[in-house]
Amino acid sequence: HKACIGEGAAPHSQKAATLLRFLRARSGDCEAAAWLLEEALDWRADFDIDRKIREWRSEWAEGISPRVRVLQKYTFMAPLGLDLEGLPAVAIRHSVSDLGGLCREIGMETMLVYMAAMIEDQFERAHERMMERGHCLTNFIEVWDLYHALSPAGLGAVPFYKKYASVFDKVYPERLRVCFIIRVPWAWNTVWRFFEAIMPAATKKKIRIKGCRADSWLEEFRALLPDESIPDWLRSDSA
Repeated sequence: HKACIGEGAAPHSQKAATLLRFLRARSGDCEAAAWLLEEALDWRADFDIDRKIREWRSEWAEGISPRVRVLQKYTFMAPLGLDLEGLPAVAIRHSVSDLGGLCREIGMETMLVYMAAMIEDQFERAHERMMERGHCLTNFIEVWDLYHALSPAGLGAVPFYKKYASVFDKVYPERLRVCFIIRVPWAWNTVWRFFEAIMPAATKKKIRIKGCRADSWLEEFRALLPDESIPDWLRSDSA
C-alpha cells in the first residue's frame, strides 16, 4: 500500500500487532479486517500522517513554536506512567481543559496530529515491550476525567470529537484495554447517548463509568496501575 512505502513511511501492513488489532476489531473476519485496514491505510496516505507526526515530534522537541507552547501550557492529555504490563497509560482531563479553545488557537488538524502522535508513541512502547517479553499486548488504559464536562468549555470539545471520532476508530481500532470515565456530571446520560451512537460496540464493553468519589475507582485502578502511576488528583474526590 502507498501508505507503507516511500521516504519515512512505516510498514504498517507488515506489523503483526497491527494486523492483530484489525482482526480483533472485526471479530476474526479476515475479509472485513482487510477492508478496515485498507480504509485506514488510505486515510494515512491521504492525510500523510506519518510525515506530519514526524515533523510534529521534531517541533515538540524544540519546544519553541507558538502552537507547541500553547499545548505545553494548556494540554489536557498526559501520560500517567506505566501500567502493570509496562505500557503507558494516559489521562484525558476534560475537567480542566477547553478543547474548543485549543482548536481555535492551534487548529483541529494540529490537535489531531498531537493526539495521533501520543497514540503511536504507545504502540511503539508496546512493540518494544513485546520484543522484551515475547508477549503481544496491543491495547492501553485510559482515564477520562469529565468533571465540568457540561460547562461551555467542556461542551466545546464536541465538534472535534464529532469530526474525528470515526478516524480514531478506523485508524487505531482495538487500542483500548479499559477506559475509566470518572467524575461524570449529573446530566451525563444526555451526552452519553451522543457518544454511544458513534462508538463501536466492542469499545462500549471496555468502558467503566464512575461517579465523583475516588473510592469508586481506586481499587480497580490499583489492579491495573502501580501506585506511582496514580497521581494525587486521582486519589481525591475533586478534580
